[in-house]
Amino acid sequence: MDTGTDQSAGLAERIRTAVAAGHRLAIAGGGNQRARAFPTGFEPDVQPLEASGHHGIVNLAPSELVVTVRAGTPVMELQAALEEVDMMLPFEPAMPTPSSTVGGMVALGLSGARRPWTASLRDAVLGTRIVNGRGEILRFGGEVMKNVAGFDVSRLMAGSLGSLGLLLEVSFKLLPAPAYQAWLRQESSAAAFIEQARDWGRTALPFSGLAWADGIGHIRLGGGQEAVQEAAERLGAAPDIDGPAFWAQLRDRHLPFLTRPMARGERLWRLSLPPATPPLDLPGEWLLNWGGGERWLRSTATPDAVRAATEQAGGHARLWSGDPAGAAWLHPRAPAHARLEGEVRAALDPDGVFFAPLITPHPRTVPTS
Repeated sequence: MDTGTDQSAGLAERIRTAVAAGHRLAIAGGGNQRARAFPTGFEPDVQPLEASGHHGIVNLAPSELVVTVRAGTPVMELQAALEEVDMMLPFEPAMPTPSSTVGGMVALGLSGARRPWTASLRDAVLGTRIVNGRGEILRFGGEVMKNVAGFDVSRLMAGSLGSLGLLLEVSFKLLPAPAYQAWLRQESSAAAFIEQARDWGRTALPFSGLAWADGIGHIRLGGGQEAVQEAAERLGAAPDIDGPAFWAQLRDRHLPFLTRPMARGERLWRLSLPPATPPLDLPGEWLLNWGGGERWLRSTATPDAVRAATEQAGGHARLWSGDPAGAAWLHPRAPAHARLEGEVRAALDPDGVFFAPLITPHPRTVPTS
């Protein structure tokens, strides 16, 4: 059912040309993730590699629970095609703008509110086609769950910020869309909400989202109508007429909490923590998702204080926006992790053609003395 344009050969040639000329390339799709992947801009020898013209759904097989799509395809276009056949991506991807692409979504590697009950973006990847740093087109994984060959390489593309290669195609597993949904809300402190979410996690209730903001716990249920209605009655929370809007804004990271300008000295952090972790002793405002597993913090606390508290709780913290002075954007890697990351990067991109400043430096660019 190929619906788009295949530019694989031209993109591979562009990479080979850059290697021969000694240039580096910054992979660009819709441009929406540039602030996440290249927060300090490009270096003089870096050129953008525009890939949004490489787009289209290659194969959509609802009966097989799989879709294969080119990386330049807008996420909204993919979502619309899935809705027509009552299917969905398990990880509830963000669609911050109409030009947000599948490639950018995979490069950033973040998952939406449904993640704890379905799958993360990384876990939903079945296979990929990429162009490596030599300009070679490679395929990893496949389109069926039983085909495990190459799974790890395919899934490494999730969250790689364009450091391992140019993503051409990706195959995702699908799930049937819920037949019925309900949105509820209840007043709660953050601490009480975290405890309640932990208790709810021991039940079989059909949750598809648990979030907390501004003293309100937000609950989303999804599944068969009878099961959802019974769960809503059991929980006893109030119906939330604004629920659909809240969850859409949370998905697309458009809530005012996430978008309003930073105050002087304030930073916005995204923390990943064990869900049952009590509220951290840090100043600022909080937004909770995943029942407490994903936490957003607006704070004037120092980067060292934020990361120390997060590490002590068994998590990691990413600087999302605000003053980067004295703070790495990504949580510092453990030495063993950084070494492995560098080795994988060197294997897939031996000449360091892909510009990815937030990832462990390419061995080619690390001073030897």
